[in-house]
Amino acid sequence: MRSQTRFNVVCLVCMLAINAAFVVEFYHRPSSSFLVRALPVLSSNVLFLAMFLLMRSILARRDSQYQHLQRRYHSIQMVSEDQGVQERILEMLSSLSVEFLEKMQLGPLLERISQGIHEILRVDISVVEVFGESQCEATRFLRGAPDLSFSNDFYRDVIYQGKSLLVNKLSSDPQYASLARQGVESIVVAPLRLHGRAIGMIAACTRVQRGFTSRDLRLLYTFANHAALLVETTQLLHAVRALSVKGETGLIGDLRHLKEHLSSERQITEHEMEVARKIQTDLLPGSLPRIDRATLEGESVPAKEVGGDYYDVLDLGDGKWGIAIADVSGKGVPAALVMVMTRTLLHTIARASHSPAEVLASINANLYKETDPSVFVSMLYGIWDSRSGTFIYANAGHEPPILIQHNETMTLPSGGVALGAMQNVTGILEDRALHLAENDSLFLFTDGATEALNEQREMLGSDRLAQVFREAVRRPGAVPAVLSAIKGFTGNAGQHDDITIVHLNVQPQERS
Repeated sequence: MRSQTRFNVVCLVCMLAINAAFVVEFYHRPSSSFLVRALPVLSSNVLFLAMFLLMRSILARRDSQYQHLQRRYHSIQMVSEDQGVQERILEMLSSLSVEFLEKMQLGPLLERISQGIHEILRVDISVVEVFGESQCEATRFLRGAPDLSFSNDFYRDVIYQGKSLLVNKLSSDPQYASLARQGVESIVVAPLRLHGRAIGMIAACTRVQRGFTSRDLRLLYTFANHAALLVETTQLLHAVRALSVKGETGLIGDLRHLKEHLSSERQITEHEMEVARKIQTDLLPGSLPRIDRATLEGESVPAKEVGGDYYDVLDLGDGKWGIAIADVSGKGVPAALVMVMTRTLLHTIARASHSPAEVLASINANLYKETDPSVFVSMLYGIWDSRSGTFIYANAGHEPPILIQHNETMTLPSGGVALGAMQNVTGILEDRALHLAENDSLFLFTDGATEALNEQREMLGSDRLAQVFREAVRRPGAVPAVLSAIKGFTGNAGQHDDITIVHLNVQPQERS
């Protein structure tokens, strides 16, 4: 931008100088006719203007390339920073584990967890709390402030309902006004969860408006999940100590009871898996509808453990079709029930808005309120307009689609945050428009495809998957060809996660 401004100024000065020279010459040659004297001035200005426009176009193209490279650099830098943060988390957890094995005490462990939060998120205040049988038996460590008290509403949301929390302006939120009065302006909280229940929480706070993002929440949630395992270890150690003081008869009785309990749980689990598998099968579309100007095919192959892959196609009328693909975290009946809720919400909300981002935001608000906080739904929802040939989509933490144009593959931008992770995602999710021409192919898929492992524990990855897509579109039945290629890659390693593929191919228009 600065180079263009500098160039414009130089050109303006040069043009003024040239015209001044011609004006002087114009008045010093009065004997010549007006046209003879004016022609050199006009032709020079036209030539100079053409050169100016050409150079301006070259500079604009150079600036555009520079901005593209700059955005690419920032994107790579963000990925590098994320990897660096993940490495620091792993180092911190490794250090915590070593120190915990040396001391085996909960108090010092919470202190180190608090220190880790300060180092990773660079906040002013951190709070780590772990509860016993009741909230009155809480073990707490506070860093960065002499005291910090939370309201009953706060504990209800985070502990009893197990919800994560991200608020960047507490002073404007009446629900958390008590925290604002204590000098806290921004807060991000993740519960410590064990076996589906919250046993405590980790809170990171700043005294000024920070602008926490979903990335910060994911980092804190990851840290909290690992920290909860260390807390669980302390509880197991206490249980072992309690067993050690019992007599031999009491210990044998406990072990017999444990064996019977595990056998009963295994039978219940097998029954739950059958129920979940039936739910998942019933939700997936048996056959996809015929849509205008394109062919659509999709298939989902479940793994041994039933997960939560889901895809669907909705007729929105006026030549518009809603296309969705989702992956629910977790396994078994809980994941299947969340899938049922997601499908129901999509079918209820989709026809009320032609903005995929608005649809996903509405689904998120309901999932956040009604589902277990440990369950997230990555989802991509788009609307194919057969009249304009456009596909408008929004991505909520799902795998980015892969587009094939002229036998070249392009991975579309990713973005958003998984549904159910945050209370409000309206400003995070955004609509992206994609124009599809004749013979273009768009592939939507779940992470079971990219994360497929072969016998050498090598991952298929997005690059190999894109090559598989490119080869599959050359013959009919692209989705079966893709699934066959993935199975050929994994060999005898088996399938570890559900794999779902949806393929949209634009057909040539019939010409009369």
